[in-house]
Formats: sequence, structure tokens, C-alpha cells
Amino acid sequence: MSAALRLAAGGWAVLPLDGKTPTTGHTPHGHKDATTDRRRIRGWWADHKWNIGCPIPDSILVFDIDPRNGGSLAELEHLAGVELPRTLEVKSGRRDGGRHLYFRRPFAHPYRGNIPRGIDVKTNGYMVMPPSMHPDSGKRYRWVHRDIVRLPQRVIDLMQPREISTDGTSTADAMALAAWVRTLQPGEKHNGLFWAASRAHEGGVSQHGLDLLIDAAEDIGMNASEARRVIASARKERHA
Repeated sequence: MSAALRLAAGGWAVLPLDGKTPTTGHTPHGHKDATTDRRRIRGWWADHKWNIGCPIPDSILVFDIDPRNGGSLAELEHLAGVELPRTLEVKSGRRDGGRHLYFRRPFAHPYRGNIPRGIDVKTNGYMVMPPSMHPDSGKRYRWVHRDIVRLPQRVIDLMQPREISTDGTSTADAMALAAWVRTLQPGEKHNGLFWAASRAHEGGVSQHGLDLLIDAAEDIGMNASEARRVIASARKERHA
């Protein structure tokens, strides 16, 4: 409980996790129920030593480096041609040494682009926070306390959507965008769909074209209502 209260005092909304999963009894809406309210936090942790989750703030992105799936900081630095600066870090409790690197978000909707395989670019959802215990290894997540810093421009340059080709008509554009959405990998679905929807709105595609994007999003495991919200958000930002 004390760790959760310290995070809340620092401005991080928290929620209790059973392992890595939100506790449905306390947080029926998942990470959207996270709070900084000390009374609610005390109530949640009163009878159980839950793990701690924190939604990712709008100002931050996290590089989730997963060695089990080939994630390598050295590979990212080699590709970018620059070393990443030291920043706030969480060492996962995984046996293979996963790492969560926190950076200032360079723009509203970062995309993974050419970030190497095994490194997720996370800007939504939640992260497991120290001193939570990893449910598989039994080891604690650990802080490496540093200030959160900016990404080098060369790394930001990698975070551009893969190119797609269209023939210049709105229907063909929508079909090409939908085909591209179907190539999105776990960890890039939300931001990838947002990017595709933004391009669709800019191109003036019809509602039928937007429906093609929703169908594509469902094909890669997104909920239709979630896909509609992403598409609506892209339209709203374009007209903001």
C-alpha cells in the first residue's frame, strides 16, 4: 500500500493488479478506474498485497524491451546511430531481464515505425510498477530512478509509419489503408489505426471506406467499438 500511495502522491494514478491483470472486483473498467485518491487506494490495498499498475500519462511513452521476443536496446541504438540517453527505467521481474524505459512523448500519437522487433512503443494502457512481483518469476520489479528525458531526434525519425501505396482515389486509398492495418503487430494496433484513420479523413474517404478500416481492425483483434472511437478521435483531432 505504501508504494501505491507514494506513486499517487507523485501524481501517478494507480490501480490494483492481480499479477498483471486489473482486479475486476475493484476496477470493473480496468485501468480507467485508476486514481490518486488516497482513501480509495487505502481501501483497495486494505486486505491484500496487490501488485500496482499505472496508466501511461499523455506526456509519456514507454519502450517495453522484451528480450524473450528479440528486443534489444543495442539493436535500436545501432539502427538509430545514436545512444539513448539515460532516463527513468523499470527493470521487469522477468528472468530474461525485460526493461521499461520512460521518455517524454515527442508528439501526440507516436507510432512504432521502424523500431526493432521485440520493443513495444506504449502510449496507452498501463504499466506494472515497482515493487510489484512478477507472477511467473516471483521477482520484484525495480526502479532505476532518473529524470524522464527526451528521445534523440534520430530515434524519433525511426517512428514513422511504413509507407503505403494508393492510386489516388478515395476508395482505393481506403482499401490500401485497410490492407495496411491488417499488417499491424501487437503494440502498434491503436496508434497504427489512428494514423490510418487520419490519412483516410485527410483523403475524404466515404463512410464505407471508414467501415473498411473498422473491419480490418476487427481482423487483427480490436473491438469494433474501440476501432470506432479511434477513428472518431482521428477525425476530431484533424478538425481541432
